[in-house]
Amino acid sequence: MKPKVGFAGMGIMGKPMAHNIVKAGFAVSVYNRTKPQPDDVAGAYVADTPLALARENDVLVIMVTGPKAIEAILWGEDGMAAALGQGKKVVNMSTVSPEYTAQIAAKVEATGAVFVDAPVSGSKIPAQQGTLVVLAGGPKDEVEALEPIFAAMGKKTVYCGPAPQGSMMKMAVNLLLSNMMCGLSEMLTFGKAGGLSAETMLEVVLGGPMGCDLFKIKEPLITQRKFLAQFPLKHMAKDLKFVTDTACALRCPAPSAFANLQLFNQGMSKGMGELDFAAVIEVLEGMI
Repeated sequence: MKPKVGFAGMGIMGKPMAHNIVKAGFAVSVYNRTKPQPDDVAGAYVADTPLALARENDVLVIMVTGPKAIEAILWGEDGMAAALGQGKKVVNMSTVSPEYTAQIAAKVEATGAVFVDAPVSGSKIPAQQGTLVVLAGGPKDEVEALEPIFAAMGKKTVYCGPAPQGSMMKMAVNLLLSNMMCGLSEMLTFGKAGGLSAETMLEVVLGGPMGCDLFKIKEPLITQRKFLAQFPLKHMAKDLKFVTDTACALRCPAPSAFANLQLFNQGMSKGMGELDFAAVIEVLEGMI
């Protein structure tokens, strides 16, 4: 018998992820701070509070913007915590720091519930297509038991070790992601200053060994200058702060993370937070 799934967070990522779980044949209830309309996730029941969501479901998935929202869902007024205990599984798929993940894992496990750390690699389009990569941390047998739910949302689940190793992997992935986007943006800005067009440069990049899915997805955003958010710039700024904080705690060199954070912070100061993170190119161009 399939477990009942409660899904908290109906944002850019959460809504399509919950929809794909419904499509896979699970009984799904959803909760969002701003109450979703019944047709936002067709086939899902809409819970009034996180507590109601937790009482009625076995697997509780959280996909929200960060620690403040997680705190409210778990331990705020009408939070999930009062319904946690044996038989409940809390799966945090939100992107947060490894340090914070370790803290919430300890608090959830103290109730007798299982905690699994499972952020994802991928943004809006992979979430819609069900092709995310799930970066799972926690008890291996529990991660394996959750595989049918993860498979509804993603093409692959990678077991990274005990919590918070899923979050550590997510930090590493987003560090690389920021480097790729900032590197491409720097290359295009440099070439533009020397008289090259973005279209010509992207043709060269995508036609050779440096071509990749990320650059293909971002090409129309850059050439048309319509930065409709697939992964908002404000989220990359947040994630890079987690990366730099983690690097400091580990005494680990991460020079590009600190440099990239400054660029994304500049984007935030220019009111670009809701745009796709590819808009960082306009931060660099503004320095010419």
